[in-house]
Formats: sequence, structure tokens, C-alpha cells
Amino acid sequence: MLWTDWYPFRLSAGSYHDLVEMRSAWLKWARAVEHQQVLSRSIREYLAEDPFQYVRWDNASDVTDPLIRMQWRLKITKPFPESWGVLLGDVLTNLRAALDHTMWTAVLNHSGPPVKPNQVQFPVAKKEAAFKDAAGKLRTLVAPEVWAVIDALQPFRGGDRAHTAPLEIVRWLSNMDKHRSLRFVVLASIDLMPVHITSDAPVEVIEERRHEGPIEGDNKTLLFLKIKRPLGNAPIDLAPTFGFSPSLQISEEPVEFRPLASAMPIMTETVLKVIASVTSALGLPIPDGHGLQLGHEHEGVAAELSGDTYTFRNADGTIHRFDLSSPDLGESDSPS
Repeated sequence: MLWTDWYPFRLSAGSYHDLVEMRSAWLKWARAVEHQQVLSRSIREYLAEDPFQYVRWDNASDVTDPLIRMQWRLKITKPFPESWGVLLGDVLTNLRAALDHTMWTAVLNHSGPPVKPNQVQFPVAKKEAAFKDAAGKLRTLVAPEVWAVIDALQPFRGGDRAHTAPLEIVRWLSNMDKHRSLRFVVLASIDLMPVHITSDAPVEVIEERRHEGPIEGDNKTLLFLKIKRPLGNAPIDLAPTFGFSPSLQISEEPVEFRPLASAMPIMTETVLKVIASVTSALGLPIPDGHGLQLGHEHEGVAAELSGDTYTFRNADGTIHRFDLSSPDLGESDSPS
């Protein structure tokens, strides 16, 4: 099969197909979903092996000391797999490409092949001034309805929290992944419930220090307590509750982290919103999720995730659902 048989549009002597389909953007998004699900599987397997433990130290046995000091340190028994950075990089590359393919298709459908094709990319701006600069180059190239979608989802509209906008996270991480390793850390939470102290005698806490947030490296002190030794050296039982989650740096100014389990889905879902909104604005059909040609990894590595459903609601209230699954290899339309 020749590429001209499946390529969504053809250029000839300055003319182009009246309606260029969004298929390449949808395929990029679907591939990002596939990589995300393989990464999710790896994270679940990692956590199932109890890679985090905490070790307690105290001087309770030294009855000559009027103060009891206790500390809990984090012990990482298994480091994060190096493959996570590669897989997440694949997710980000495809999400960023899906946005740019969306912009390219929107330009072709409204104004034809651009005079300066290298300038055609989906704008993502943390500052309003940067967006205005992009608008000067791109706004007239796309339909007003498409630009309204782009404008509404810009990170700068989040004000001081612009760096946490999903599209800004995609932009920042995809750029960082091109030049250096993505930064994974352990994000620690202490006292999901209060520290439970049990003793037959009153207990007075003199000092308490906690660490909550990102942890890099092993043997980090999570909790330090200094208490007065109870009268009669009565036994004390303390039960702090710790929570740990593999997390990712999502911005540099300021430095901020998000658990992988929440960062990945919100990026994927926001890019889906962009593609689906632009597809609808152009009057193009929303594709059938079964036809998005997910590859072998989806079934072979993360089979229990096949058939995941993503939903998108149009402005008119119409709900579209995408049930993603690998195609029958015997019926694949991929070029050979």
C-alpha cells in the first residue's frame, strides 16, 4: 500500500483537500495513552513490592535520660526503574505532537498550506504577553471557533498557578525531556491520621519535626519527636501514619511536584479536550476509538487496561466515548 492511499490529504499544484481530517492528531493522542498505560502498569508493579519502609530509632531503653527521642527514617528498598523516564518521555512527545498536529490541521482547513510552516505549532503560554505574540502569527490562520478553544485553555489564565495548568505541564516536561532526565522523587505525607500516642501516664511532647514533600535519596528523617519520659518509665506506644507516592517535578519556577498517578491523566484528558474541541469546531467527525490503532504493547504489557474509556462532552451537551483497544492485526489499515 502506498502512503498516498492512506495519507489524510494530498497537495497538488497549490491545491489541497477541502476538509483535512484530524486523524494524525488522534493517533498521536492514542499512542500517548498506550505509553501512559504501560507506565501505569509498571508503577503498580513497583508499589506492590513495598519499595518504601520506615525505620524507627529511639532511646527509650536509656532510663537515665529524662527525655525520650524518637525518629522515623525512610528506607527506599528499591529505586525507581530507569524505564519510567523513557516511557513518560514517550507519553509527553506524543501529547505535544498531538497538539501540534491539531494546530497544523486547523491551519490547513482554514487558510491552506502556511507560508511559514515552521511557525505553526500549538501555542502554550504561561504569560499573556507571550500568547499575544503567538496570536499575531497564528490567529488569522485558523477559524475563529478554533482560536477560541486555544485561547480559553491557555495556562496564563490561571494567574499565579499558571505553572500547574495541564497544557503548561505538557509543554514544560516535553521540553525538559529533550535535554535532560525527568525528575522523579518520593512524595511523602505524614499523619494521614493523627499520631496516636498511648501510655498509662500523661505524655508531654517537647519537640516535633516533620518532613512532608519531595524526598530524594535514602535514609531521610520523616518524623522526629522529643517527649518527657513518663513517670515510672511507663511504656509508650506511638503509631504515626505515613503515605508515599512516586512523584514528578512539573515546574522549575517555582519548583513543584505532583504524584504521577494524578499528573498523567490530567495531561492526557486536557489534550483530548483540545483535539475533540477543535475537531468539533471544524465540523469534522469524532473518530471511533476502536479505530485508533493501538499497538501490541497495549494488550501484551498492560492487557488489563485495554478497553479504557475516555469521554468528551461537546458544547452542545453531546457526549462522546472512546473505548480504546488494540485492533485485530488481520484487519489493520496501517501502511506497509
